[in-house]
Amino acid sequence: MRIYLIRHSESIDDIENCYGGIADFDLTENGKKKVKEYRKQLESYGIEKIYTSPYKRAYQTAQILNEDVKVDMEIIDNIRELNSYGILSGVNKELAKNIFSYVFQMEEYKNTGYYFGKTFLGGEDIKQFDNRVKEAINYIINDGKELNCIAIVTHGGVYRSIFGNLLNINQKIVEMDDLATTIIDYSDGIFNIIETKGIKLGEDIN
Repeated sequence: MRIYLIRHSESIDDIENCYGGIADFDLTENGKKKVKEYRKQLESYGIEKIYTSPYKRAYQTAQILNEDVKVDMEIIDNIRELNSYGILSGVNKELAKNIFSYVFQMEEYKNTGYYFGKTFLGGEDIKQFDNRVKEAINYIINDGKELNCIAIVTHGGVYRSIFGNLLNINQKIVEMDDLATTIIDYSDGIFNIIETKGIKLGEDIN
């Protein structure tokens, strides 16, 4: 099976400098334009089904990608984004520094995020997040076992979880473009990366 792992396009939180995570922002108009341009490539991929996160920025990306190929789409709840920001979700980052200044100063919340293994106040447990992502990918693999080619549209946190826990990449993802794409071949329980686009890897994961 060939898998196209695709990050969503630009969303409103990106341009309004807000914390995303579980905050459910729409794509920007520029984000929609990017997907329409990317969609031209998708026609040559031979996609037979698209699996997508329920969050708007991913689902809208999947919808636009599907306008030409017109294949079945399925929402997979467990590939929704990591709740990394907790009480900060949806809040402008500059504003958050003021209204949550006391929490920011707390030692336990000075370094948070996927690679720190902990989230901000009110966030999701990282191990539980990794487990739900694994469950989701296992479901997708089983559901698509009769298919030759599928697409998965998801988020940066899910991408990091898949890279570290399923693809066994021992490097941190330090940059990820809109619509970053990883092409993967899957066979008999083995994942092999064929190509990555729009991903920058950094230091090793400790």
